[in-house]
Amino acid sequence: MKRIFLVLSFLCLASLVACDAPMQLRFDSVYFFQSEDELAKKKVNLEHMSIYTRNLQAAVSKALKNAKNQQIPVTRAYVVVAVRSDNEVAVWLDSEPAMHEYFEYEITEAVRKLGPFQVDSGIVVFAIKMAINTPVHIEKAIPAPKEWQTAKSKAGDPSDIEQVVLAAWPEYE
Repeated sequence: MKRIFLVLSFLCLASLVACDAPMQLRFDSVYFFQSEDELAKKKVNLEHMSIYTRNLQAAVSKALKNAKNQQIPVTRAYVVVAVRSDNEVAVWLDSEPAMHEYFEYEITEAVRKLGPFQVDSGIVVFAIKMAINTPVHIEKAIPAPKEWQTAKSKAGDPSDIEQVVLAAWPEYE
């Protein structure tokens, strides 16, 4: 009986420690939907874009750390970002498993509030791999947010990323 009590006490203590464990957030590679030539035509400064992606990582990390009272489950995802030439930004998540809407909102809002890099014309679309509470990143080769599935049917050319993004562009308040 004493052993059972000790085991149960240990399990309760372990679960409390796990609940108080710090969130682990890892970022990995960037996926570009457009070629380097296309980015050059849009006059994207790659150094400014690189700074933006680092700021994006910091903003997402801060947003999730501010959600302290919420336990964030293991999630592997792409944070997909579109920057228009009018400095508007749209953000989607492509995650496995699907992320709770609270965390999705916190991430998208954190990214939207960042000042974007300059785009001379059109839209630049890219994604960053993100892993929460796991060392394993998403295995999908190409990001495909669920909102884009419907948008592809609305777009004139479903293989044109700019048309798909415009068709999926969320109405922010």
